[in-house]
Amino acid sequence: MKNDPRQQPYDGALKGLFEKHATLIIPYLLPMVRLEATPLIEDEDDEAEEKTEKENKAEKKEGAELNIEINRSTLKADLLYRAFYNLDRIILIVELQTKHDPDLQRRLMAYHGSLHLKYNKPVFILVIYVFEEGPEDLTYHDTCDDGNILASIYPKVIRLRDLDSEQIVREHQIPLYALLPSTKKPEVQLLKQALQEMHEYHNKQDLSEHLIWFQSILGRTKTISKKEKQIIEEVLKVQYQIDPLIRENPTVVSIAAEAEARGEARGKIEGLQEAILELASESLPALVVSQIQRTITFSQNIEQLKKFHRQIARVSDEQEALALLAQCFPSDVEARSHSEEVRSHSEYKYMQDMILDVVSDHFLSQVVTQVQQTIAPIQDTQLLRKFNRQLFRASNEQEVFALLAECFPTH
Repeated sequence: MKNDPRQQPYDGALKGLFEKHATLIIPYLLPMVRLEATPLIEDEDDEAEEKTEKENKAEKKEGAELNIEINRSTLKADLLYRAFYNLDRIILIVELQTKHDPDLQRRLMAYHGSLHLKYNKPVFILVIYVFEEGPEDLTYHDTCDDGNILASIYPKVIRLRDLDSEQIVREHQIPLYALLPSTKKPEVQLLKQALQEMHEYHNKQDLSEHLIWFQSILGRTKTISKKEKQIIEEVLKVQYQIDPLIRENPTVVSIAAEAEARGEARGKIEGLQEAILELASESLPALVVSQIQRTITFSQNIEQLKKFHRQIARVSDEQEALALLAQCFPSDVEARSHSEEVRSHSEYKYMQDMILDVVSDHFLSQVVTQVQQTIAPIQDTQLLRKFNRQLFRASNEQEVFALLAECFPTH
């Protein structure tokens, strides 16, 4: 099912909430952590007391640069802060997870290493699971086949559905009220009370933002029943006039227009991708279809997809199909993903990964192991490309082994 573009402007609600109220939300979730934007306590460490005004200004500027950097990253929900862990200065990564991400741990390890190298400070990782339960432990070890651990990260995990909604309201933690629909079994009456406190506490502009954040999370949470959601939705519409508030909020209007345009474009792209795979599946081998799928999945260029769609029906064999793929998607054939992690890999490493993906999809584990052992020491990109092209013609494990011997005779 495709994403509803009308929901997209609200998918950024969580990040907006944290960006505006992080100095209050983070210490509640992590009592031992304070952002540097909060007032420093009197018995702060000597280094903080001895800073000159010039050093403080430089640090503020550097802190702003951190947030600019993270906003440009491929992890759109990530937030990055300078903070204190007890008395130690740290870099704090906050990852807001709204869905399952199988690559999350490896990306967090990449961030950890990069930030630790750049700023020479401990890096604390907080992962917040919003709409799904998520694992309790995200510990990740980079290991060798023999089990030797080369590097590790130990993210702190917080699942909103584990938070006590009654305690949050009892303590009047109003900046967290927008998160209440995703906390542990929030009662309807409790949510009504929270909405009333938000109405009394905020001015009109702030109230509109918090109600929008609240409604966004309400719509996607599974901690309350559909009937209870309908009751609260009715309260938002009738008592708090949520629809006019959304229309009057200039930020939401702007985001909604941009998101709708992105949603329409995304719908066209997905439609073209599906049509291409249907055509390819009718006349081409499964290995070639897999290569086409891997390439077009990462393409956001509608014109390239249209051109490939028009011409794919005319190809007569796999060689023509692969040539057309290289012609229409010259950069995507060389790199399936434009993420920072993949771009940091060397070209030969990327080709090795591509080959192993193909082999894993179509052959038994012993074949995969043999291919992996053979290509592991190979750093000749052209040779790896040659093997990858010819791999599409292999129909059984004997042909794969013969191809290995032909392309890598000394290995």
